[in-house]
Amino acid sequence: MICEVCREALATVHLTEIVNNSKKEIHLCESCAQQKGVAIHAQVKNLSIPEFFGHLVETRSPETAGGKEPQCPECGMTYRQFRSGGKLGCPHDYTIFRQELEQLLEKIHGSTQHKGKVPKRMGNLLGRDQEIADARAALQAAVKNEEYEKAAALRDRIYELERKE
Repeated sequence: MICEVCREALATVHLTEIVNNSKKEIHLCESCAQQKGVAIHAQVKNLSIPEFFGHLVETRSPETAGGKEPQCPECGMTYRQFRSGGKLGCPHDYTIFRQELEQLLEKIHGSTQHKGKVPKRMGNLLGRDQEIADARAALQAAVKNEEYEKAAALRDRIYELERKE
C-alpha cells in the first residue's frame, strides 16, 4: 500500500479513527507520519514476541518472593529463562511453572479454559467429558444436601458415561 500523503513510499503506519460510529483510516509512510506528529517508537519495531509476552506477567509467585526462583529439576530451566526465551525446556516445566503459566494465559486469552470451536471428531468426546464433570458436581451437591436417591442416579449415570469410552 502506498502512502496517502506523498504517494511515493510504502505505507508502514496505519491509523484508524472512529468518531460517531464512522471509521476513517489513513495509511502513511514513516517520514510523512513523523511530519504529521505521529510518534513511532523504534523499540517497538525490534521487540520480539517472547519479550512482548514476557512483560505481560510481572507478578511473582510466593516461591519467587522468598528469593529463590523455582527451577525445573529435569532441565534446570527457571521461569525467568522461559520469559526471556519464550520456550519451555521440557514437559515437566508445565507442572513446575503451572501457576505462572496460568496467570500468563489468563492475561493473554482472558481464560484458561478453551471456549472456541473444536474439531467435529472431538466434539462427542469433549461433550461427554463435560457431561461427566457436570454430573460429578451435581453428585457432590446431592450428597451434601442428603438427596441420596438423586445421588445414586447420578452415580449410575457417571458410571454409564465412563464405560462408553
